[in-house]
Amino acid sequence: MMWHIVFAERDGRIQSRAARSRDSAIHVACELLSQVHDVRRILEPNGLTIERPELDEHFDEGRFPGLRRAPCHISGKVPVLA
Repeated sequence: MMWHIVFAERDGRIQSRAARSRDSAIHVACELLSQVHDVRRILEPNGLTIERPELDEHFDEGRFPGLRRAPCHISGKVPVLA
């Protein structure tokens, strides 16, 4: 069972990376966010999705699990520090 992280490259091309577990997929998504990629969602093996707002809650400059948010230049959101 594979999880797929859907994101856009800096040039706008849509890409996907695979992970073997939910935690691993969230970790990869956080790493991509820290590299200023536009992470869209995670596709679960059962057909459900983890959408960007939930991923933003986990984001902490690429560390997992996240307790703080770093600036996300693509979304334009203001960082909130815990």
